[in-house]
Amino acid sequence: MKKLFVLGLSAMLALTACAAGENTANETSTTSPDGAGSPESAKLSLNWSVANGFLANVTLPSADKDFVKKAIEEKFNVDLKIDYMAIGKEYHDKLNASLAGGSAPDLFIAAGTESQKYISDGITANLSSFFTPETMPNYYKWVSTEEVEAFQPKQGEFTRAIMPFQRNAYASWYIRQDWLDKLGLNPPTNFAELTDVLTKFTKEDPDGNGKQDTYGFTAAGSGQSLPLDFPQWLNNGFVADFMIADNTFVDNRSDLKVQGVIDQVVEWNKAGIVDPDWFLNKSPAHIDKAAQGKVGMIFSPGDKTMALDSVPTSLQNRTKALNPEADWQPIYPLDQPVMWKNNVPENTILISKTTADKSPDKVKRSLEILDWLTSEEGFLLTHYGQEGKHYTKSGNKVTLNVEAYDTDIAKAGNWLNVYGVFTPDEPKVLGLELMDPRISEHDYAILKTIEDYPKHDALPPVSLIPPAGINIGDFRKEMSKFHIKAVLEDKSGKNWPQYREELMTKFKGREIFTEYTNQLNAALKDKKLNDFK
Repeated sequence: MKKLFVLGLSAMLALTACAAGENTANETSTTSPDGAGSPESAKLSLNWSVANGFLANVTLPSADKDFVKKAIEEKFNVDLKIDYMAIGKEYHDKLNASLAGGSAPDLFIAAGTESQKYISDGITANLSSFFTPETMPNYYKWVSTEEVEAFQPKQGEFTRAIMPFQRNAYASWYIRQDWLDKLGLNPPTNFAELTDVLTKFTKEDPDGNGKQDTYGFTAAGSGQSLPLDFPQWLNNGFVADFMIADNTFVDNRSDLKVQGVIDQVVEWNKAGIVDPDWFLNKSPAHIDKAAQGKVGMIFSPGDKTMALDSVPTSLQNRTKALNPEADWQPIYPLDQPVMWKNNVPENTILISKTTADKSPDKVKRSLEILDWLTSEEGFLLTHYGQEGKHYTKSGNKVTLNVEAYDTDIAKAGNWLNVYGVFTPDEPKVLGLELMDPRISEHDYAILKTIEDYPKHDALPPVSLIPPAGINIGDFRKEMSKFHIKAVLEDKSGKNWPQYREELMTKFKGREIFTEYTNQLNAALKDKKLNDFK
């Protein structure tokens, strides 16, 4: 479920500005150029199926309290039935049953891999005549035409739309600033300085209890992997999982230079500065240890609430409950050009071919609604509620009325998430700033720091699919085994080149990544990548 506080935590992200007050249904639509919703338009019944990661335990209110449904139905002259679930296997199983039974939703959401199957099975419509910058001007504020084109499984066709997605990953390491202060240390800015700091966190009693019972760093390997939490990955030039470097697709975790990552992790392990349970830790055990004051640095790939005073359950507050002097701060401890990568699209918007063939007016009306949902007016209504009641607006600033929002939305099942699936909590795209009264200046500074960390666009928006008959999961499983064998058994990266060659041959890594390269080349068009080696 999306936390209410995520609204406030997007506070450093500017957001759209448009009043979506109680009279929303009577305001002029930014879409509907053909008069959708006007008396001369026939009333249509629409059936949608939506999903994302924030819809578990969400409940829509009764019709009289669902002001978004009321606005849509009045504005666009429709009866809208909307099914919703958290995205995942259960959702796709239910969707598959509907599709197999001949009751395909008019508009539905699917994950990238599943969408490709629906397209290849002929279930989805060709959207080229419906989905254009002219007919969907608000949607194209969130994604570019180039991104949408690159996202198509077959270049030159338009069979799926990108679900607007959160681009900023908000990844960061977090360090105990109070430990740095107690030991008279400056924040580290490169790997050597970081190693020195974590050594002193381990050996010089930063918590002042007279015992050597702290560690510099921990992570959660879940008994399976060498996680990307370790700064050794970035220190060796690997930014997250995939990237394009020197005009070549790089699978970061199986690259030949992973030998350097392994050697540096082994050095930390031998020095005793890493929590010895890191490999067996299952998330959030590593965060729990940080909260208990046992370690001085951890990594988060995207939870920007970690160091916030304003979130009661944050790492900051959990640690301060045991030590009021505790002070977690985000840190970028390496001399690398980027901290992490920007996100890429994962989910897709699809239209039923049956609907497109039999009732093209339903397609047009659905997409008019979608465009409105991605507009300033629709965004505010579906993320922040009604102007004058759940928020107020002055200039480019939108101030949340926390009490009203809590009562009508958050404590009523976080139901706005159902309608907010079509736009991420990155309102900066639409140009305003959200002011959440619960957020302190301290927290605003942290949020801005995390937002501003340098990141790069690792890959174009392509759903990379391995060759038919090859399971990438099998490859990853063997890859992780070799990582752990090298770190915990060999205690050296010397054997990594031969492990890597086995991955590339016996476990078909070269076939997989050659196919990935081909898919990227199709999306990149004129700029071709080098062959994968």
